[in-house]
Amino acid sequence: MKKIVMGLLILVASVSAYATSGIGIVKDDDFKAVGVSQDNIERVKIIIERASIQYKLKTLDKKALEIEINKYILDGTEKNLEKLNELVEKVGLLDAEIIKDRLKYQIEVQKHISTDQYLKARELSLKRIAGSAEKQ
Repeated sequence: MKKIVMGLLILVASVSAYATSGIGIVKDDDFKAVGVSQDNIERVKIIIERASIQYKLKTLDKKALEIEINKYILDGTEKNLEKLNELVEKVGLLDAEIIKDRLKYQIEVQKHISTDQYLKARELSLKRIAGSAEKQ
């Protein structure tokens, strides 16, 4: 079970590695080889693109809050304690939203590509990469 969860987290975490001919290191052909339809591959790419945009926006919001926190710390922690507590809570809520979004997008992806299919396609891509590295 732990391996399956990690595999799915890797899939969602590879959002930033989104490519037009695949998802991260896993190419469309790898997914097709394990029985995923082109339609499902395209749907997953759209889901991952949406997830990536949401993640980047929330990360920017979190960075802005962290900068504001640092400003209040430099201005004096004790006199700004109430505002600092409020900002820290906002950062915590954003972190929770990011985790919830990952789970939500994971569920959406699983509707189109099963965990088994992803792990098998990933194995194929790793073999392909290892084979091309040996040729060089």
